[in-house]
Amino acid sequence: MVCEETYSNEGPQCPYCGNQFTADEGYFYDEQNFTEQLCHACQKVFDVEVFISTSWTCTSRKALEGKHD
Repeated sequence: MVCEETYSNEGPQCPYCGNQFTADEGYFYDEQNFTEQLCHACQKVFDVEVFISTSWTCTSRKALEGKHD
């Protein structure tokens, strides 16, 4: 597998060999200015960009009535 770019919700994925890394905390990469990763499978270095998304679910209080009994 050789491609120019990979995308993953799990963590960094090597664009050279497809090796998937698990990121327990995506904010770590962003806050530490982590911009590159050495792939332990193929020994190549690739760039990492982090995109963080936030979403909210809102429920009316009327819909919650009786659910907390």
